[in-house]
Amino acid sequence: MDAVFHVEHQVFNYRVAGVLIREGRVLLHRAKAETNWSLPGGRVKLGEDAQTSLKREMKEELDLNVKVNGFLWTVENFFTYAEKEIHEVGLYFKITAKNPLPFHNGEEFTVLEADRLVFKWVPLENLNEYVLYPQVVKEKLEKGSFEPDYFLVDQSPVMGTRF
Repeated sequence: MDAVFHVEHQVFNYRVAGVLIREGRVLLHRAKAETNWSLPGGRVKLGEDAQTSLKREMKEELDLNVKVNGFLWTVENFFTYAEKEIHEVGLYFKITAKNPLPFHNGEEFTVLEADRLVFKWVPLENLNEYVLYPQVVKEKLEKGSFEPDYFLVDQSPVMGTRF
């Protein structure tokens, strides 16, 4: 069972994501129906530690075996999506792939394991051309700043008036 809880118009989500950088490119993904991008990963299952969860998600979505090379960021994020107030805690880890994923000539690609998602290797210097959430993650990637940190992102309709 995923560590996500629904209460009326509110959702709590515990998510992990991997920062996979190779030859100056970072791997992003988005849902086919969306235009905004995020780092690949997914929901943590109850009773599962974050690093194990990230390895599982990368295997399920991309058939990638990854090594977790260290913790980067915690992002506590409050936002509205699909008319629901979301409280998401995301843990971000630097990862490397044991079986490298092709670059696909810089084009978007899908994989059988996750046909609802689109993936793309994006040159770090071109990140400004993409809508990548959370914004603080995009800023850290653009600056090449990989020191562990905590960020509170409040995109509630009126800042500080959550739910």
